[in-house]
Amino acid sequence: MAAVGLLGLVGCTATPVPTPPQPTTAPPSASTTAAEAAPGGLDCSKAPEEVVGAALQLNLVHPKQTVNQNVVVCQYEGGGVDTMVRFQTESDADAFARGKKGFTDSGQRVTDLGGFFDEAYTSTLGAGEVVQNTLVARKGDIEILVTSAANFEQEKKLVTELFGRL
Repeated sequence: MAAVGLLGLVGCTATPVPTPPQPTTAPPSASTTAAEAAPGGLDCSKAPEEVVGAALQLNLVHPKQTVNQNVVVCQYEGGGVDTMVRFQTESDADAFARGKKGFTDSGQRVTDLGGFFDEAYTSTLGAGEVVQNTLVARKGDIEILVTSAANFEQEKKLVTELFGRL
């Protein structure tokens, strides 16, 4: 059944690909401005559109920020599919595993990315011209998720740069 849905996405490139699950257990909250306090001093100013766009080789515009307890989501317009950078504080090995399980529970295949920070994995949603790649990495108690139309090497470059900015 999932294969039929995936085949439907392949034939219809104008249909947006749904955003992958966001590995968090916190309830959703209202959108915030970039000036509003975010967990651990993390906010979308740590992932400005010029840095994210350059690393992913996408033309992006200023992110919309959403803060949800220990999670900050930066959503960008442009880039063909939803482009998102997500910071999460208080992420340990158990929290990271729960987020990864959220992807597999939703039917997405994940691939471990050994040797990239403390732990990392990738996932791809869609096929053909409509593909959304996600890379999730954890360093210490900070987790960064990047979802975009870029390839994993570009996403790795961005995650490395973002960890360097923290």
